[in-house]
Amino acid sequence: MSPGRIRTFLEEQPFQPFTVHTGDGKAVTVLSREFAFLHPSGRTLLVAVPRIKNATDEADYKEHHIDVFLITKVTTPPNRKRRNGRSRN
Repeated sequence: MSPGRIRTFLEEQPFQPFTVHTGDGKAVTVLSREFAFLHPSGRTLLVAVPRIKNATDEADYKEHHIDVFLITKVTTPPNRKRRNGRSRN
């Protein structure tokens, strides 16, 4: 995948969580733009994923170093509808 496409997901307003899938079958979810960093070269995406709820310490996070060019697809959760039938967006 191109670094520009990943940058688009990271810069989307409002931010929408997304999951990156790699060719070896791994999937890593980016919960917030604060948990992800696209290296200036565009080659590596760093993602911190909380290991526990309400994580506060660095040890509470697992770091993923992902080669952007090995990302096969990016998925986003479907838009959920409110009880009144309208989309949240």
